Amino acid sequence: MVLLPEEIEKLKKAGRITAEALKLGKGMIKEGAMIFDIAEAVEKKMVEMGGKPAFPANISINEIAAHYSPLVGDGIFVKETDYVKLDIGAHVDGFIADAAITVRPAGEDELIVCAKKMLSSALPMFTPGTQIADIGETIEGVAKEFGFKSIRNLTGHGVERYNLHAGVMIQNVKTNSAGVIDDGKVYACEPFCTNGAGMVKEVDPATIFRWIMDRPVRTMEARKIMELGKTDFARLPFAKRWLQKLFGSVKTELALKELSSIVSVYPYKILKETGNGMVAQFEHTIIVGEKPFVTTLL
Repeated sequence: MVLLPEEIEKLKKAGRITAEALKLGKGMIKEGAMIFDIAEAVEKKMVEMGGKPAFPANISINEIAAHYSPLVGDGIFVKETDYVKLDIGAHVDGFIADAAITVRPAGEDELIVCAKKMLSSALPMFTPGTQIADIGETIEGVAKEFGFKSIRNLTGHGVERYNLHAGVMIQNVKTNSAGVIDDGKVYACEPFCTNGAGMVKEVDPATIFRWIMDRPVRTMEARKIMELGKTDFARLPFAKRWLQKLFGSVKTELALKELSSIVSVYPYKILKETGNGMVAQFEHTIIVGEKPFVTTLL
C-alpha cells in the first residue's frame, strides 16, 4: 500500500515530535535526576507539540533492556555510571514514530559507541528489496567488531497506523530470513548492544499494558480501563502510571490484575539481560525509499 502525501506528512510530524521530546529527555538524564520526572516531561512535550504518546516513555537502566516505565511514587534516580535507555514514540492521527537513545552521565564508552554504530550502519540499508537477513548480519557484525553481542531476541519492527509492531521483525543478528524491505513501508530499527549473554528474559513487574478485548469484569475501574484502552489510548500501549493518576495506585493494581487474568489486557513485562550485562540501545524510524527517510532525525 502506497503512502498518501498527507500520511507522509503525519509520519514526518510524528518524527519531529519524537525527536524534540527525545532531545528534551536527553538533556534531563543527569546524575540524581528522577526518572519519573523525565517520563512525565517527554510525554507532556509530545502533547504540547500536537501529538500523543504512541506508547509510554520507557526508561530502562543498565541490565534492564526495555519495558520499564516509571510509576507514581517511583524512587528510581539516575546514577553517574548508569546506562539510561530512553525509548519513546509519538503518533499523529495514528501515524507513529519510534526512537531511542542511551545516555551515560559519566560519559560515552565503547558499549554506547558500538550501539550507535550498529544503528548508523543499518539505516542506509532500508532501501527497496534489501534482504532483512543482511541487515541483521550487518548489525551483529558491528557488535562483534567491538567485542560485544547483539541481543538476538529483541528486534526492530514494521510500523503501521495505530500498530506499533506490525508483523515484520528486523532481526539484530544474522538469520535465515527470506524477507525483504518493501518500498514505501515504515520500519523501526533498534539494535541493542550488550556485554552480557546476548538474550533477554521477562521479569516482573509489568508497568506497561495494552487493551486486547472487552471481557465481563467486576469492578468499575476495570471497566473504565478497558474503555480507555480502546478510546483514549487508541488500542496502543499505555502506562500503569497514567492509570495511577486517575484511579490511585491500589485500585489500579487490583483492576489490572483482574484484566490481565482474563486476558483483557496484555502486560508488557520488564525485559532483563539474562547474563546481567549492561545494555545500550539506539533507534530510529524510517520510511523506505531509494534514499531512506529517517523521520526521527532533527
